[in-house]
Amino acid sequence: MKKIMSVVAASLLVAGCSSSSGKTQHAQPKKATSTVEAVESPTEQTDGVDAPDPVVVDEIDCSGEYYSTVEEAWAAAQDVCDATLSGTQMSDTEVKAVQVAYGGEESLDGLATLYGLCAQSGSESWSYLQQAGSKEQLAEVRGALLLCPDHPDKSKIEKLVGSAAHRNKLEGEGRVFGNGVYRVGSDIKPGTYYVTNVNGCYWERTDANGETIDNNFISAAKRVQVTILASDYSFNSERCGQWQPVGS
Repeated sequence: MKKIMSVVAASLLVAGCSSSSGKTQHAQPKKATSTVEAVESPTEQTDGVDAPDPVVVDEIDCSGEYYSTVEEAWAAAQDVCDATLSGTQMSDTEVKAVQVAYGGEESLDGLATLYGLCAQSGSESWSYLQQAGSKEQLAEVRGALLLCPDHPDKSKIEKLVGSAAHRNKLEGEGRVFGNGVYRVGSDIKPGTYYVTNVNGCYWERTDANGETIDNNFISAAKRVQVTILASDYSFNSERCGQWQPVGS
């Protein structure tokens, strides 16, 4: 009996100790872990696009003779030249030259043509302007002169361009004409006209019936002159060149 009581007492003692020391265990809240996700700011990326290269004259070919600059070509007095360019970015002057020459098309091929013209300074370089020179050709020459304002023949070229422009104006008025048959009063104006440096030139004035009023054949002459009357029906010339009004 004593042994049983002792066991019970021991059990109670253990239970008491457990209850006194066993405080209610509350679960400790977990510390909030702050996870900050790094937001990458957009990085400015360059696609490696290089700045455009300025236009450079690589070579000037004048009938098989090669030069590095227009000045070198000038010294050789070449008649016909072509230029080879590299680069893509035209200067302001080059852009303006192309616009004057070709009406606003910023073409590198056109610019190369202008540099080729600019390099020419031979005795025959601009001879075509003495008897010809369309509006388009004159614009091209003006553009070339913008690229080379120090051209050794600049004064001569500007004079030829001015004369050709005046001649074009007269042609539009029927007061400058070449070989062919023209109706007086509609195709050409009456007046006194001349040609120069002719070889084998024939001219003829006719009436409304096709009858010859006057004519002449000139084998060779420095100057030939003829007066076309308002009463003439037509005027015909062959191998005479370009007729121009006297005093124009």
